[in-house]
Amino acid sequence: MVDLVRLGARLQAIVADGGADGPSRVGAACVEFLPVSGAAITVMTGADAQEPVYASDPTAGQVDALQFSLGEGPCVEAFTGRRPVLVADLAEVADGRWPMFAHAARLTGVRALFVFPLQLGAITVGVLDLYRREPGSLTGEALAGALRAADAGLWALLGVRAGETLEPRADAPGSAGLPGWLSGAPLHRTEVYQATGMIIGQTGAPPAAALARLRAYAFARNRPIDEVARDVVARRLRFDDEELR
Repeated sequence: MVDLVRLGARLQAIVADGGADGPSRVGAACVEFLPVSGAAITVMTGADAQEPVYASDPTAGQVDALQFSLGEGPCVEAFTGRRPVLVADLAEVADGRWPMFAHAARLTGVRALFVFPLQLGAITVGVLDLYRREPGSLTGEALAGALRAADAGLWALLGVRAGETLEPRADAPGSAGLPGWLSGAPLHRTEVYQATGMIIGQTGAPPAAALARLRAYAFARNRPIDEVARDVVARRLRFDDEELR
C-alpha cells in the first residue's frame, strides 16, 4: 500500500528546497514509496534529443540508453504523445509497437514500464520512467503517487535553471535542439551530438538522418551508441561513403 501522505510531503519538500539534486531526489522518492524496482528522469526536447539526469540503478540507465540508441520505446511515445504510457508486461507488447526496443528491454530483466511526461500546459521537458522486474499494473494509489511524482519532477527540473529559456540554443554546436537551460548541466551524451554534427559535415545529411545513421551503425554492430560516437569524435570512424564501403 502506498503512503500518499508521506510521499506527497517528501515531494513537496523537494520542490520547495530546489537545487540541482532535485530531480535525483524525486527519482529516489519514487523507488522508496512506490511499488517499482527503479526510476529514471530524462530531459527531452524531441525524440532525438534526450539527456539522462537521473537513474536509480544500472538497469534504469540501460533502459533509458536503449530508447535513445534505438529511437523508440515508451519514453519517446510518452513525450511525443503527451500522455502516460503504462506497460504492465513487456512480454505482451505487440511486436510492431517497438520492434527493436521491446526485445532488447526484455533482456535487461525489466517486465513492466510506466512512463509519465513531465509537462505543464504546452511545455513538455522530459519524462519520468519507472520500471518493475515483475509484471503488473500500477493502479489506485500507486498510479496517483506516480502522477504526483511526475508533477514534482517537472518543477524540480525547472527549478534547476529557473528563469532561463526553454528554447533551443542556436549558438551551441552539436546541441541538436537541446534547451538552453541544459547548457550548464553535465551532458552525458555530448559526444553523440558532437558526432552527429561531424556526420552532417561528412555526408551533408540533415540532423535527423545523421543521427539515424549513427544509430543504425551502432545497432548493426551491437555496440553502444556512445562508444561509436567517441570513435567518430576521435576521427577513428568516418561516415562518408568511401570509408563505410
